[in-house]
Parts: sequence; structure tokens; C-alpha cells
Amino acid sequence: MLSMQKQAGLGLVELMIASLLGLSAIAALASVMGLGIGTSGNLINQSRLNEELKAVSSLITRELKRTGYNGNTLGLVGDPTANPSAFSNSLQVSAFPGEANNSCILFSYDSNGNGVLDVAGTNENYGFRLRDEAIEFRQGGLGCADAGWQDLTEKSMVEVSQLTFNITPVTVNNVTRYDISITLVGHFAANPSLSRSYQEQVSVRSYD
Repeated sequence: MLSMQKQAGLGLVELMIASLLGLSAIAALASVMGLGIGTSGNLINQSRLNEELKAVSSLITRELKRTGYNGNTLGLVGDPTANPSAFSNSLQVSAFPGEANNSCILFSYDSNGNGVLDVAGTNENYGFRLRDEAIEFRQGGLGCADAGWQDLTEKSMVEVSQLTFNITPVTVNNVTRYDISITLVGHFAANPSLSRSYQEQVSVRSYD
């Protein structure tokens, strides 16, 4: 007769080892998944930060390029003495009280092309400034130190730590242009380690 062999089951030690191995595998998988989710979230936030600051930088650059434009071109060319431009000498840099130097810029241009500096209705005095970690747009010809400017950036999402305008006059053949260097630095409000900086250069040729 064939002897029956008794089959031994898993002991307590083997069960504990198997359980620990299983828990370790689950923990490792959860860690990898968590890292992937965190990385994906950071990429999304970095993209939002880039888009926000790039849009503001592009707007500032585009607007500054129009500084000094006057729709009365024929009058200016024909007799500049008799037709002085109301948009000349409007470019100024200053700062809101408590902010860094040169963090506010003022300028004007003829947005409707009528050759007149309009101050009623659509005011043609424009500007940008840094105030309390937000970039603001000038309203109604207000000065750099005045309240009432319009927010361009949402501080709850993006905090702007630097906005600087440096103006350099360049004269060639008795014609002066103004090179404006713009520096913009900001970070994601919920994660300051996610930061971005932009530097732009604008040449204003229709200023005088």
C-alpha cells in the first residue's frame, strides 16, 4: 500500500512574511502613483504660470510699442512746429509707494487716430505697474501713486515679485529712439518653487 503523506500548510511565520511582502508591494505602487500624480500636477501648474506671465508680458510689450503714435502724420511731417504732438514726452517711469524703483511706466498713444490726446471717454493715457504682487493696468490717466488701477494678474494664482522698466535713449543721425528693457518675475501662489521670468526689449521709434 502506498503510504499517505501529510501535506503541511503555511505556518504563522510564512503568513506574516507573505503579508509584509504584499503590503510592501502595495506601498511601493502607491508611492509611484502618488509621485506621478504630483509630477503631473506640477506640470499643469507650471504651464498655467507660463501662460499667465507670457500673456501679460506680450500685452505690455505690444502696448509699449505704440507709445507716442499720432494719427496726424501729415500735419507732423508738413509743419511739426505748428502741429506739436500731444503724445510726445509721455513716457515716464516711477513706482507705487513701497514698491521697487522703475516698477511703474506711463505712456500715451493715439488709439483712435484722430491726432488728439483724448482724456474724456476712452482715455489715451496708459500704463502698467506692480502693486502688492500683482500687475495693474492704468485707468483714466491716473498716476503711479494713485489708487484705482485695474488688476491684470490674479494674485490667488500668480504672485509677481518683480516688474522693472529700464529706459535707454539711443540717438542715431540726430534721431532718438528709446529702448525699454522689461523684466517680469513671478511664481505660482500655491507653490512658490514654481517660478518663471521673462525679459523683453522694446524700441519706441514713434515717440517724438
